[in-house]
Amino acid sequence: MSRIKNVWKSDEKTNLETRNKCSGCGACENSCPKQAISMKYDNEGFLYPKIDENRCIDCEKCIKVCPMSLYPESKDYLKTYAGYSNKAEIIDNCASGGICTAISEYIINQGGIVFGVKYTDDFIKAEYSKAETSDELKCFMTSKYVQSTKKNIYSSIKEEIRKNRLVAFIGCPCDVAALHLYLGRDYENLFTCELVCMGVTSYKVAEEYITQKEKKWGTLTGFNSKGKKYGWFVPCLEETYSKGKKISKSFFGTYYGFAFTKFQRPSCSQCPYRGKIGYADIRMGDFWGIKKTDEFWNEKGVSSIFVRTQKGFQLLEYIKDEFSLYEVNYEKAAVNNNMDLSKNYNEKQLEARQMFSDVFLTKGLVAACRKYATKEFWIKYYVPLIFANTLKHLRHLLTDKKTK
Repeated sequence: MSRIKNVWKSDEKTNLETRNKCSGCGACENSCPKQAISMKYDNEGFLYPKIDENRCIDCEKCIKVCPMSLYPESKDYLKTYAGYSNKAEIIDNCASGGICTAISEYIINQGGIVFGVKYTDDFIKAEYSKAETSDELKCFMTSKYVQSTKKNIYSSIKEEIRKNRLVAFIGCPCDVAALHLYLGRDYENLFTCELVCMGVTSYKVAEEYITQKEKKWGTLTGFNSKGKKYGWFVPCLEETYSKGKKISKSFFGTYYGFAFTKFQRPSCSQCPYRGKIGYADIRMGDFWGIKKTDEFWNEKGVSSIFVRTQKGFQLLEYIKDEFSLYEVNYEKAAVNNNMDLSKNYNEKQLEARQMFSDVFLTKGLVAACRKYATKEFWIKYYVPLIFANTLKHLRHLLTDKKTK
Protein backbone atom coordinates (compact mmCIF):
# COMPACT_ATOMS: atom_id res chain seq x y z
CA MET A 1 0.00 0.00 0.00
CA SER A 2 1.41 3.40 -0.99
CA ARG A 3 2.24 6.00 1.64
CA ILE A 4 -0.39 8.42 0.40
CA LYS A 5 -3.03 5.70 0.29
CA ASN A 6 -2.13 4.71 3.84
CA VAL A 7 -2.44 8.28 5.11
CA TRP A 8 -5.62 9.20 3.24
CA LYS A 9 -7.46 5.86 3.18
CA SER A 10 -10.06 7.16 5.65
CA ASP A 11 -11.17 10.25 7.51
CA GLU A 12 -9.07 9.14 10.46
CA LYS A 13 -5.86 11.08 11.08
CA THR A 14 -3.72 7.99 10.60
CA ASN A 15 -0.56 10.04 10.26
CA LEU A 16 -1.00 13.56 11.61
CA GLU A 17 2.56 14.65 10.83
CA THR A 18 2.24 13.74 7.15
CA ARG A 19 -1.27 15.17 6.99
CA ASN A 20 -0.06 18.51 8.28
CA LYS A 21 2.49 18.69 5.47
CA CYS A 22 -0.17 18.50 2.75
CA SER A 23 -0.52 21.85 0.96
CA GLY A 24 -3.84 20.99 -0.68
CA CYS A 25 -2.40 21.58 -4.16
CA GLY A 26 -4.52 18.84 -5.74
CA ALA A 27 -1.74 17.53 -8.00
CA CYS A 28 -2.40 14.01 -6.74
CA GLU A 29 -6.04 14.29 -7.79
CA ASN A 30 -5.08 15.58 -11.25
CA SER A 31 -2.44 12.89 -11.80
CA CYS A 32 -4.37 9.79 -10.74
CA PRO A 33 -5.02 7.61 -13.83
CA LYS A 34 -7.99 5.92 -12.14
CA GLN A 35 -9.65 9.02 -10.67
CA ALA A 36 -9.26 7.40 -7.28
CA ILE A 37 -8.42 10.66 -5.51
CA SER A 38 -10.79 13.51 -4.72
CA MET A 39 -10.18 16.63 -2.65
CA LYS A 40 -12.52 16.97 0.33
CA TYR A 41 -12.89 19.66 2.98
CA ASP A 42 -12.03 18.78 6.56
CA ASN A 43 -13.78 20.22 9.62
CA GLU A 44 -11.57 23.34 9.53
CA GLY A 45 -12.41 24.06 5.89
CA PHE A 46 -9.16 22.95 4.23
CA LEU A 47 -8.96 20.54 1.30
CA TYR A 48 -7.26 17.16 1.65
CA PRO A 49 -7.08 14.15 -0.69
CA LYS A 50 -9.50 11.26 -0.11
CA ILE A 51 -8.63 7.87 -1.62
CA ASP A 52 -11.16 5.47 -3.11
CA GLU A 53 -9.48 2.18 -2.18
CA ASN A 54 -11.51 0.25 -4.73
CA ARG A 55 -10.01 2.32 -7.57
CA CYS A 56 -6.44 2.78 -6.33
CA ILE A 57 -3.88 0.58 -8.13
CA ASP A 58 -0.85 1.63 -6.06
CA CYS A 59 0.91 3.20 -9.07
CA GLU A 60 2.30 5.93 -6.76
CA LYS A 61 1.91 8.69 -9.37
CA CYS A 62 0.38 10.77 -6.59
CA ILE A 63 3.60 10.56 -4.59
CA LYS A 64 5.72 11.58 -7.57
CA VAL A 65 3.84 14.87 -7.99
CA CYS A 66 3.65 15.86 -4.30
CA PRO A 67 5.44 19.23 -3.87
CA MET A 68 5.69 18.77 -0.11
CA SER A 69 7.75 15.61 -0.56
CA LEU A 70 9.86 16.55 -3.58
CA TYR A 71 11.33 20.05 -3.60
CA PRO A 72 14.55 21.43 -5.10
CA GLU A 73 17.63 22.65 -3.31
CA SER A 74 17.87 26.27 -2.28
CA LYS A 75 19.65 28.35 -4.93
CA ASP A 76 20.42 32.05 -5.13
CA TYR A 77 18.23 34.10 -7.45
CA LEU A 78 19.97 35.27 -10.61
CA LYS A 79 18.92 38.88 -9.98
CA THR A 80 16.50 40.84 -7.85
CA TYR A 81 14.51 43.92 -8.89
CA ALA A 82 12.09 46.51 -7.64
CA GLY A 83 9.53 47.81 -10.09
CA TYR A 84 6.10 49.16 -10.90
CA SER A 85 3.80 49.54 -13.87
CA ASN A 86 3.85 52.81 -15.77
CA LYS A 87 0.12 52.43 -16.46
CA ALA A 88 -2.11 54.15 -13.89
CA GLU A 89 -5.04 51.79 -14.48
CA ILE A 90 -2.84 48.82 -13.58
CA ILE A 91 -0.99 50.11 -10.52
CA ASP A 92 -4.15 51.69 -9.09
CA ASN A 93 -6.00 48.38 -9.10
CA CYS A 94 -3.23 45.88 -8.29
CA ALA A 95 -2.06 44.77 -4.87
CA SER A 96 1.44 46.23 -5.26
CA GLY A 97 3.38 47.38 -8.34
CA GLY A 98 1.44 45.49 -11.01
CA ILE A 99 4.08 42.99 -12.17
CA CYS A 100 1.56 40.12 -12.42
CA THR A 101 -0.81 42.11 -14.60
CA ALA A 102 1.96 43.50 -16.80
CA ILE A 103 3.22 39.99 -17.57
CA SER A 104 -0.31 38.66 -18.02
CA GLU A 105 -1.26 41.39 -20.48
CA TYR A 106 1.81 40.66 -22.58
CA ILE A 107 0.95 36.94 -22.73
CA ILE A 108 -2.63 37.67 -23.75
CA ASN A 109 -1.59 40.25 -26.36
CA GLN A 110 0.51 37.51 -27.96
CA GLY A 111 -2.54 35.27 -28.25
CA GLY A 112 -1.67 33.35 -25.10
CA ILE A 113 -3.60 32.33 -22.02
CA VAL A 114 -3.10 33.09 -18.32
CA PHE A 115 -4.09 30.94 -15.36
CA GLY A 116 -4.58 32.66 -12.02
CA VAL A 117 -6.85 32.91 -9.00
CA LYS A 118 -10.19 34.67 -8.73
CA TYR A 119 -12.93 34.85 -6.12
CA THR A 120 -16.11 32.84 -6.47
CA ASP A 121 -19.20 34.97 -7.06
CA ASP A 122 -19.97 35.19 -3.34
CA PHE A 123 -16.35 36.17 -2.45
CA ILE A 124 -16.20 33.37 0.13
CA LYS A 125 -13.93 30.99 -1.76
CA ALA A 126 -11.24 31.38 -4.41
CA GLU A 127 -10.52 29.20 -7.44
CA TYR A 128 -8.05 28.88 -10.27
CA SER A 129 -9.39 30.06 -13.60
CA LYS A 130 -8.17 31.11 -17.03
CA ALA A 131 -8.09 34.49 -18.78
CA GLU A 132 -7.78 35.12 -22.51
CA THR A 133 -8.73 38.82 -22.57
CA SER A 134 -7.65 41.90 -20.61
CA ASP A 135 -11.15 42.16 -19.19
CA GLU A 136 -10.97 38.60 -17.84
CA LEU A 137 -7.65 39.45 -16.17
CA LYS A 138 -9.29 41.95 -13.83
CA CYS A 139 -10.61 39.23 -11.51
CA PHE A 140 -7.02 38.05 -10.91
CA MET A 141 -5.97 41.43 -9.50
CA THR A 142 -5.49 41.97 -5.74
CA SER A 143 -4.61 39.42 -3.08
CA LYS A 144 -6.81 36.52 -2.00
CA TYR A 145 -5.97 35.36 1.50
CA VAL A 146 -8.17 32.27 1.28
CA GLN A 147 -6.87 29.03 -0.26
CA SER A 148 -8.00 28.37 -3.82
CA THR A 149 -9.56 25.22 -5.23
CA LYS A 150 -7.62 23.61 -8.10
CA LYS A 151 -10.05 21.16 -9.76
CA ASN A 152 -8.50 20.14 -13.12
CA ILE A 153 -6.21 23.16 -13.44
CA TYR A 154 -2.99 21.21 -14.11
CA SER A 155 -4.46 19.07 -16.86
CA SER A 156 -6.03 22.19 -18.43
CA ILE A 157 -2.63 23.90 -18.51
CA LYS A 158 -1.02 20.85 -20.10
CA GLU A 159 -3.69 20.87 -22.79
CA GLU A 160 -3.01 24.53 -23.64
CA ILE A 161 0.76 23.93 -23.72
CA ARG A 162 0.26 21.19 -26.28
CA LYS A 163 -1.57 23.67 -28.50
CA ASN A 164 1.72 25.63 -28.68
CA ARG A 165 0.15 28.69 -27.09
CA LEU A 166 2.04 30.95 -24.72
CA VAL A 167 0.88 30.01 -21.24
CA ALA A 168 1.44 31.83 -17.95
CA PHE A 169 0.64 30.32 -14.57
CA ILE A 170 0.51 32.57 -11.49
CA GLY A 171 0.06 31.02 -8.07
CA CYS A 172 1.48 30.14 -4.67
CA PRO A 173 4.94 28.50 -4.69
CA CYS A 174 3.52 25.12 -3.66
CA ASP A 175 1.03 25.22 -6.55
CA VAL A 176 3.74 26.17 -9.06
CA ALA A 177 5.84 23.29 -7.73
CA ALA A 178 2.86 20.97 -8.09
CA LEU A 179 2.44 22.02 -11.73
CA HIS A 180 6.15 21.47 -12.42
CA LEU A 181 6.06 17.96 -10.94
CA TYR A 182 2.77 17.16 -12.68
CA LEU A 183 4.19 18.13 -16.10
CA GLY A 184 7.46 16.33 -15.44
CA ARG A 185 9.52 18.70 -17.59
CA ASP A 186 9.91 22.32 -18.65
CA TYR A 187 8.24 23.78 -21.73
CA GLU A 188 9.49 26.78 -23.71
CA ASN A 189 5.98 28.20 -24.06
CA LEU A 190 5.17 27.95 -20.33
CA PHE A 191 6.07 30.81 -17.97
CA THR A 192 5.54 30.34 -14.25
CA CYS A 193 5.27 33.08 -11.64
CA GLU A 194 5.00 32.38 -7.93
CA LEU A 195 3.81 34.84 -5.32
CA VAL A 196 5.59 35.67 -2.09
CA CYS A 197 3.10 33.80 0.07
CA MET A 198 2.14 34.73 3.63
CA GLY A 199 0.00 31.61 4.02
CA VAL A 200 -3.70 30.92 3.40
CA THR A 201 -6.68 30.73 5.70
CA SER A 202 -9.87 28.69 5.50
CA TYR A 203 -12.91 29.73 3.49
CA LYS A 204 -14.88 29.32 6.73
CA VAL A 205 -13.38 32.58 8.01
CA ALA A 206 -14.68 34.51 5.00
CA GLU A 207 -17.98 32.65 5.12
CA GLU A 208 -18.74 33.69 8.68
CA TYR A 209 -17.34 37.21 8.27
CA ILE A 210 -19.37 37.90 5.13
CA THR A 211 -22.56 36.15 6.29
CA GLN A 212 -22.74 38.31 9.41
CA LYS A 213 -22.30 41.50 7.39
CA GLU A 214 -24.90 40.46 4.78
CA LYS A 215 -27.56 40.04 7.47
CA LYS A 216 -27.31 43.78 8.06
CA TRP A 217 -26.39 45.30 4.70
CA GLY A 218 -27.56 42.89 2.02
CA THR A 219 -25.60 40.89 -0.54
CA LEU A 220 -21.87 41.52 -0.84
CA THR A 221 -21.27 42.90 -4.34
CA GLY A 222 -17.63 44.00 -4.12
CA PHE A 223 -14.70 42.77 -2.05
CA ASN A 224 -11.03 43.78 -2.15
CA SER A 225 -8.78 42.65 0.69
CA LYS A 226 -5.87 44.83 -0.41
CA GLY A 227 -7.23 48.15 -1.57
CA LYS A 228 -5.13 51.31 -1.59
CA LYS A 229 -7.53 53.88 -0.17
CA TYR A 230 -5.11 54.67 2.67
CA GLY A 231 -2.03 54.07 0.56
CA TRP A 232 -0.15 50.98 -0.52
CA PHE A 233 1.53 50.52 2.88
CA VAL A 234 -1.83 50.07 4.65
CA PRO A 235 -3.73 47.17 3.01
CA CYS A 236 -7.37 48.19 3.07
CA LEU A 237 -10.34 45.83 3.13
CA GLU A 238 -12.97 47.37 0.85
CA GLU A 239 -16.51 46.00 0.94
CA THR A 240 -19.62 47.03 -0.99
CA TYR A 241 -23.12 45.74 -0.18
CA SER A 242 -26.38 45.74 -2.13
CA LYS A 243 -28.10 48.10 0.33
CA GLY A 244 -25.51 50.76 -0.49
CA LYS A 245 -23.19 50.25 2.46
CA LYS A 246 -19.47 50.71 1.71
CA ILE A 247 -16.74 49.81 4.19
CA SER A 248 -13.04 50.66 4.02
CA LYS A 249 -10.73 49.80 6.88
CA SER A 250 -7.30 48.32 7.49
CA PHE A 251 -7.45 44.62 6.54
CA PHE A 252 -5.48 43.56 9.60
CA GLY A 253 -7.79 45.65 11.77
CA THR A 254 -10.76 43.40 10.92
CA TYR A 255 -11.69 40.05 12.39
CA TYR A 256 -11.06 38.57 8.95
CA GLY A 257 -7.53 39.97 8.88
CA PHE A 258 -6.74 38.93 12.44
CA ALA A 259 -8.01 35.39 11.79
CA PHE A 260 -5.77 35.20 8.73
CA THR A 261 -2.72 35.78 10.93
CA LYS A 262 -3.77 33.14 13.48
CA PHE A 263 -5.64 30.45 11.56
CA GLN A 264 -3.80 29.21 8.48
CA ARG A 265 -3.51 25.86 6.78
CA PRO A 266 -1.28 23.61 8.94
CA SER A 267 1.24 23.10 6.12
CA CYS A 268 1.80 26.87 5.86
CA SER A 269 3.37 26.83 9.31
CA GLN A 270 6.19 24.59 8.05
CA CYS A 271 6.36 25.67 4.40
CA PRO A 272 9.54 24.53 2.58
CA TYR A 273 9.05 27.11 -0.19
CA ARG A 274 10.01 30.23 1.70
CA GLY A 275 13.07 32.14 0.56
CA LYS A 276 15.04 30.69 -2.33
CA ILE A 277 13.41 27.28 -2.76
CA GLY A 278 11.02 26.92 -5.69
CA TYR A 279 10.49 26.14 -9.36
CA ALA A 280 9.00 29.31 -10.85
CA ASP A 281 10.77 31.53 -13.39
CA ILE A 282 9.98 34.55 -11.22
CA ARG A 283 8.88 35.10 -7.65
CA MET A 284 7.12 38.37 -6.91
CA GLY A 285 5.49 40.24 -4.06
CA ASP A 286 5.37 43.58 -2.26
CA PHE A 287 8.62 45.49 -1.73
CA TRP A 288 8.08 46.10 1.97
CA GLY A 289 11.75 46.97 2.55
CA ILE A 290 11.45 50.19 0.54
CA LYS A 291 12.09 53.68 1.92
CA LYS A 292 10.76 56.99 0.64
CA THR A 293 14.31 58.03 -0.13
CA ASP A 294 14.84 55.12 -2.55
CA GLU A 295 14.93 56.08 -6.22
CA PHE A 296 12.27 53.49 -7.01
CA TRP A 297 9.80 54.73 -4.38
CA ASN A 298 6.20 54.87 -5.62
CA GLU A 299 3.43 55.61 -3.14
CA LYS A 300 0.96 53.57 -5.20
CA GLY A 301 2.95 50.35 -4.90
CA VAL A 302 6.27 48.68 -5.69
CA SER A 303 6.77 45.02 -6.57
CA SER A 304 9.72 42.90 -5.50
CA ILE A 305 10.85 40.63 -8.35
CA PHE A 306 13.17 37.65 -7.84
CA VAL A 307 14.43 36.12 -11.10
CA ARG A 308 15.24 32.42 -10.92
CA THR A 309 15.64 31.41 -14.61
CA GLN A 310 16.57 32.79 -18.02
CA LYS A 311 12.89 32.64 -18.93
CA GLY A 312 12.31 35.02 -16.06
CA PHE A 313 14.65 37.51 -17.73
CA GLN A 314 12.69 37.00 -20.96
CA LEU A 315 9.48 38.06 -19.24
CA LEU A 316 11.06 41.25 -17.92
CA GLU A 317 12.47 42.01 -21.37
CA TYR A 318 8.98 41.68 -22.86
CA ILE A 319 7.46 44.29 -20.50
CA LYS A 320 10.39 46.71 -20.14
CA ASP A 321 8.75 49.52 -22.14
CA GLU A 322 5.79 49.79 -19.79
CA PHE A 323 7.30 48.71 -16.49
CA SER A 324 9.95 50.59 -14.49
CA LEU A 325 12.65 48.22 -13.21
CA TYR A 326 15.49 48.83 -10.74
CA GLU A 327 18.08 46.23 -9.82
CA VAL A 328 18.45 45.84 -6.04
CA ASN A 329 20.13 43.44 -3.64
CA TYR A 330 18.23 40.40 -2.43
CA GLU A 331 18.46 41.25 1.27
CA LYS A 332 16.67 44.57 0.82
CA ALA A 333 13.87 43.02 -1.23
CA ALA A 334 13.44 40.15 1.24
CA VAL A 335 12.85 42.43 4.24
CA ASN A 336 9.46 41.76 5.89
CA ASN A 337 8.57 39.45 3.01
CA ASN A 338 8.29 36.06 4.72
CA MET A 339 11.35 34.91 2.73
CA ASP A 340 13.17 33.17 5.56
CA LEU A 341 12.66 29.55 6.65
CA SER A 342 13.13 30.73 10.23
CA LYS A 343 9.72 32.38 9.86
CA ASN A 344 8.11 28.94 10.11
CA TYR A 345 6.02 28.48 13.24
CA ASN A 346 7.52 27.35 16.51
CA GLU A 347 5.74 25.04 18.93
CA LYS A 348 4.18 27.92 20.86
CA GLN A 349 2.68 29.42 17.69
CA LEU A 350 1.31 26.03 16.64
CA GLU A 351 -0.41 25.69 20.01
CA ALA A 352 -1.87 29.19 19.64
CA ARG A 353 -3.21 28.28 16.20
CA GLN A 354 -4.92 25.19 17.58
CA MET A 355 -6.49 27.13 20.46
CA PHE A 356 -7.83 29.72 18.01
CA SER A 357 -9.21 26.93 15.80
CA ASP A 358 -10.96 25.24 18.72
CA VAL A 359 -12.80 28.41 19.73
CA PHE A 360 -13.54 29.44 16.12
CA LEU A 361 -15.12 26.09 15.25
CA THR A 362 -17.24 25.92 18.41
CA LYS A 363 -18.11 29.53 19.21
CA GLY A 364 -17.46 31.46 16.01
CA LEU A 365 -15.12 34.04 14.49
CA VAL A 366 -15.91 36.97 16.77
CA ALA A 367 -15.49 34.91 19.93
CA ALA A 368 -12.14 33.52 18.76
CA CYS A 369 -10.80 36.94 17.76
CA ARG A 370 -11.92 38.60 20.98
CA LYS A 371 -10.35 35.87 23.08
CA TYR A 372 -7.00 35.73 21.32
CA ALA A 373 -6.55 39.22 19.89
CA THR A 374 -3.19 40.65 20.87
CA LYS A 375 -2.58 43.99 22.55
CA GLU A 376 -1.17 45.19 19.24
CA PHE A 377 -4.47 44.42 17.51
CA TRP A 378 -6.53 46.36 20.03
CA ILE A 379 -4.14 49.31 20.35
CA LYS A 380 -3.12 49.64 16.70
CA TYR A 381 -6.42 48.86 15.01
CA TYR A 382 -9.55 48.46 17.09
CA VAL A 383 -9.24 51.22 19.72
CA PRO A 384 -8.41 53.89 17.08
CA LEU A 385 -11.41 52.67 15.09
CA ILE A 386 -13.74 53.08 18.08
CA PHE A 387 -12.23 56.51 18.79
CA ALA A 388 -12.69 57.58 15.16
CA ASN A 389 -16.31 56.38 15.16
CA THR A 390 -16.98 58.29 18.40
CA LEU A 391 -15.57 61.50 16.90
CA LYS A 392 -17.66 60.93 13.79
CA HIS A 393 -20.79 60.51 15.92
CA LEU A 394 -20.05 63.71 17.89
CA ARG A 395 -19.44 65.61 14.66
CA HIS A 396 -22.82 64.54 13.35
CA LEU A 397 -24.50 65.60 16.60
CA LEU A 398 -22.91 69.05 16.42
CA THR A 399 -23.82 69.39 12.75
CA ASP A 400 -27.42 68.41 13.47
CA LYS A 401 -27.69 71.04 16.23
CA LYS A 402 -26.40 73.77 13.92
CA THR A 403 -28.92 72.93 11.21
CA LYS A 404 -31.90 73.02 13.58
